[in-house]
Amino acid sequence: MTARHAAKGRSNAKADARKDHARHAGHLAQDALGEKDDGRRRTHRGRAVAVAAAIAVGVASGAVMAMPQLRGQVFSPAGDGDADASTSATDSRRGDASASGEEAGTTRGGGSDASAPDGGASDTGASGEAKAVPKEDATALDTSADAKVTTFTTRSGISVTAPAGFESTPTCEHLEDAVAAFTARGYHLGFAMVDLKTGRGASYNASQKFYPASSIKAVYVTAILESTHGGAASSSDAITKCLVDSDNDAFRTLLKTYGYRVYGSWLQSRAPEAAQEAYGYNYPHISAAGMLNCWREVYRFGTSGEPGASLLSGCLARTNHSAWGALLRDRFTVWSKPGWYPANEGLASTATADNGIVFSDCGDYAVAVLSDAPSDFDSLLPVLDALNAAHGKMCGGSSALRQTSATTVG
Repeated sequence: MTARHAAKGRSNAKADARKDHARHAGHLAQDALGEKDDGRRRTHRGRAVAVAAAIAVGVASGAVMAMPQLRGQVFSPAGDGDADASTSATDSRRGDASASGEEAGTTRGGGSDASAPDGGASDTGASGEAKAVPKEDATALDTSADAKVTTFTTRSGISVTAPAGFESTPTCEHLEDAVAAFTARGYHLGFAMVDLKTGRGASYNASQKFYPASSIKAVYVTAILESTHGGAASSSDAITKCLVDSDNDAFRTLLKTYGYRVYGSWLQSRAPEAAQEAYGYNYPHISAAGMLNCWREVYRFGTSGEPGASLLSGCLARTNHSAWGALLRDRFTVWSKPGWYPANEGLASTATADNGIVFSDCGDYAVAVLSDAPSDFDSLLPVLDALNAAHGKMCGGSSALRQTSATTVG
């Protein structure tokens, strides 16, 4: 079956990659919006997300339903630029803020990467021959509302709040294996995931700060829509480009229009570790715990019906280049905002991040995944897959891994 993005209401990837220049900010100006840019530039090229279809197993009753499976590289590894379209040029930063940088790159075009062979289950191939399908974790587990819930830390340091017995399931082991495979590459990782009704979830290095790249744009847009009581929706074109296409020119336009003060103030009560930097810098470093708190508010506002809420949710439901979207949008509504940066260039740190809300079959959950991997979604994807399976197992939904290339990472 051909590679495809399965996304509800998602716009098609653009046919051609386009180039832009990265410029890094120097010192904080008195007026953050009026400061001059540094002259250093770098052009990057990107390629489109490649997604292959697969068959997944059905529900616990034994019925089988078709679900696509991801194979090969979601993004090509280091060497490609940040797929967030264009780069920020007018960032400013406080003198006492930690060193940080802005991302650069091109909007990824419509060409697809060839799917690499899986290390495990896959779909029916183009030749029509049947292949193995991902299997559900059949371990008995009481996931009802009255189930006994325990909190524990796994041997690799993952903190889990889940129904008793989850620790002994293959699903829990899969999550540990995915984290181990990712960190074995020398990358650092932080994540936090929580079911928004039951509070069940998992986290890892959740207090460590990471450069969020363009994943932070969802936070800024939510902040300006809320602070203006929906008035910022008058900038709907810039908001749409900023979120859906991750266009940095549009992001700069919003920053010039609505400023930084609302940014820092909004973060103060949700991710205080990022607030100070946000008063003068586009991409403040943030922890997974802080990012998760931000997405809790994104969820509240996006489902509130308040002015501006439908614009926000509509954009987040069709963001381009999202690994969460590629993994799950054929089945669920997924609000997400990814970000990535391919190299450490002084102010700019390497990054691969994807954060959002999954409206799953067993409950809505918020999730934040941050790392210092250099634009390597292919390596991060198995962690997302394992987190989704973990949520399903602990909340009574599907626990089938939707791709299995993680088992061959290393």
